[in-house]
Amino acid sequence: MVRSVVLVAIVLCAAVVRLRLAGVPLERDEGEYAYAGQLILQGVPPYQLAYNMKFPGCYYAYALIEALFGQTPWGIHVGLLLVNAATTLLLFFLARRVIGERGALVASAAFALLSLDRWIMGVWAHATHFVMLPVVAGLLLLLRALETKRLALLFAAGVCLGSSVLMKQHAAVFVLFALALVLANERRASLPRAGMLALGVAAPFALLFVVLVAGGVFGRFWLWAVVYARAYVAEVPWSGAPASLWSGLRTVTTATWGLWLCAVAGLVLLWLAPWRPGTRAFVSAFLLASFLATCPGFYFRAHYFIVMLPAVAMLVGVAVASLERLAERVLPRDVAAAAATAVFLLAAAAMLVHESDYLVSMSPGEVSRTRYGRNPFVEAPEIGRWIAQQTSATDRIAVIGSEPEIYFYARRRSATGYLYTYPLMEKQPLAPRMQDEMRREIETARPATIVFVTTPTSWLPRPDSDRRILTWANRFLESCYDVVGVAERRPDGTSDVRWGADAAGYQPASQDVVYTLRRKREGPCAAADLK
Repeated sequence: MVRSVVLVAIVLCAAVVRLRLAGVPLERDEGEYAYAGQLILQGVPPYQLAYNMKFPGCYYAYALIEALFGQTPWGIHVGLLLVNAATTLLLFFLARRVIGERGALVASAAFALLSLDRWIMGVWAHATHFVMLPVVAGLLLLLRALETKRLALLFAAGVCLGSSVLMKQHAAVFVLFALALVLANERRASLPRAGMLALGVAAPFALLFVVLVAGGVFGRFWLWAVVYARAYVAEVPWSGAPASLWSGLRTVTTATWGLWLCAVAGLVLLWLAPWRPGTRAFVSAFLLASFLATCPGFYFRAHYFIVMLPAVAMLVGVAVASLERLAERVLPRDVAAAAATAVFLLAAAAMLVHESDYLVSMSPGEVSRTRYGRNPFVEAPEIGRWIAQQTSATDRIAVIGSEPEIYFYARRRSATGYLYTYPLMEKQPLAPRMQDEMRREIETARPATIVFVTTPTSWLPRPDSDRRILTWANRFLESCYDVVGVAERRPDGTSDVRWGADAAGYQPASQDVVYTLRRKREGPCAAADLK
């Protein structure tokens, strides 16, 4: 009973912080998912007006959240709150099967703290959060299936794991982990049972195939989610992986270093303390699979490490349970338990003290600025509101830059499917074709309003990037559009947003500017018109 109360308290405490910060402005990935979810609710299939290399699972998850809680940042982050709470609870049940009840309780608390951390981008609804809910659910069902020999549970576990891959391709590693578990535990009937698991994994993909074909977007899906994705993950060479990994780890352990150290201790104690071979194998393999899921492309961005958090949290639980077992050799049981728990509490306290402002008093806007720097996420809602007020529901708009959240805030359909301009700046074979296609789509659609973003982080140009799209944009906008709004992030971190006459002659003092422009005339207009 006491442990149930503690578990509920853990979930509620994390929920209170998440609810306080639920109004945090959307960042780019969230903007993409939110806009795609918005389109799905309007009957527009994925990849028709929103091109991206990710599988569309998150688009449908966002559509469901928006339908339930509204098309606002608050509604989306309330949805994330529920996803995180469900993952925390399911992790407790999974960890209890593997490392025992006390360790599971610590693992749940550790996960709640680690996944709340701003440096790992825990309060933003990244795809990695949506990956881990079906992964943890699938592994829990799988362990139950291996215990009861029920094929229906194996199929259900496969459905969960297959759904996790639809959230993000990286999760395919967890499917391999699950298949390895079946083959290792079911020696006599391993192939039929592995086949049932694989059938479950395939079921969400079969449904996706039907949806994409029926929507007439399978070709576009294949181009982006397979052809371009393959080029994208080949960008960073092996030689760049160690530095990228180290940089990512330094970022995500900024405030939670004590918990990560506990996890390292847990990995060591897993092999030094008395644990069953099956426990050692499961926890070690889960950690390996989780790490491999962060590796595709060797980018190691902060939110990629969210897929490691259930395994890391489980190792924190292992550390506390191991210390308790070892301490019981020389101390009374209650004293040993208290001493082991104190180690975890000290690690947790280090994070809570370090992040006290963030957890208690920072406004959502301040949280966005401290984590995302000069990106225009705080200014985007006002830009979207202005566009919504100044355009009709049937008008198309375009954002030249990587700020898809503006489409979501404006509730207007995009004149181009290119929600991001990052692929256009990359040294990959499709970049020239993508630039030409984006230009043609915008010129053909003749959007009523265009948003042009000069913030470098919205483009990430490289010294050898093909910049024809920028040359075209400058000429096209000068010829066909008038500036009606300017949003600048000043060097001191404050914002200056101007509209109308105040915007027309404004000279920004920095590169971090978002221009809003209105079309000059109704007829066709192209950059070539400018002599």
